Amino acid sequence: MTFSEKELTDDHQAWLIALRGRIALITVPGLSEKAREHYIRRLFCEHISHGWAAITVDSEDGVTFAETFLEEVDPAETFLGEGDPKDGPADDPPDVRPKQTTDVHDLYEGSAYAPLHGWRSDEEVIAALRTLVTDALAGTAEDMPEEVYPLPEGVGATVAIGYDDEGELHPLVWVRTDIPSGLRADLWGYCAALSVSLDRVDVEPDENGIFYVGMERSQVTGPGIALLAAVTVQRMGRRPEDCAFPLLAPPTQAEEAPPLAA
Repeated sequence: MTFSEKELTDDHQAWLIALRGRIALITVPGLSEKAREHYIRRLFCEHISHGWAAITVDSEDGVTFAETFLEEVDPAETFLGEGDPKDGPADDPPDVRPKQTTDVHDLYEGSAYAPLHGWRSDEEVIAALRTLVTDALAGTAEDMPEEVYPLPEGVGATVAIGYDDEGELHPLVWVRTDIPSGLRADLWGYCAALSVSLDRVDVEPDENGIFYVGMERSQVTGPGIALLAAVTVQRMGRRPEDCAFPLLAPPTQAEEAPPLAA
C-alpha cells in the first residue's frame, strides 16, 4: 500500500484505488490526524465490504465508486496525475474487483476473532449472548413482552441499568422478537456491548434510565460500541452484518414507552 497527499476534486477528501495487487490511498493536505484516520477507515470498510477498486469519500462522508476503471491504465499516472479518475477510453472496463475469499469464515480460523465454540445458528448465538448478559454481567436479558407492543417507531431493543441493594450496577436488556433472527442476534450483541459502555454514549436515557436502540443498521467504521458488538457476536458464533445501531431519542410523551425498568 502507498499513501500520499494531493489536492482532489469535487469536495473529495480521500481516495482508495486498488489495481493489480496494489492499493493507493490519497487524502487532501491539511487534514487533522483524527479526520485522516476516519476517512481511511471509511474507505477500507467500503473496500472490504464491496470489493470496489476505486472509491472516494467527501467532506459529508458520502461515498462513491468509480464506474469505469481500465486495467491497462497505469494507476500512478491516472490517479496521481492531474486527470479525473474516470477519464479514459469508453471501452467496457474489465472486472477489477479484487479476488474475494470464497468463505469469509476461513479468515478468522485460529485467530483471536474466531468463534469460541465454532460457527452456530442465530438462535444459538442469541442464547449465548443472553447468557453473557445474565451470567458474566449479572444482568437481565428478556424478550419484549407482548403487552408493551406496539413499540415506539423504529425501536428494536431497550437497555437500562438497575442497582442492587449494595449499589452494584446490573444491565437490563429487552429485545423485540418480531424481527428476523439475524437482526435479533446482532441487536443482542449491540445491547451486550452497550451494557458495558454506557459511559461512551452521548445520548441521554429517558426519565426511567432507559436507552432506546434503533433497528436501522450502518457499517462499523472504527473503534467503539459497534465494533465491540460485532466482535462479540462473532466470538459467540455468528458472522455479524452491519452492526452499528443508532441510539434513539426518548419517545415523546404522546407515545407509550415500554414500562420495562419497573
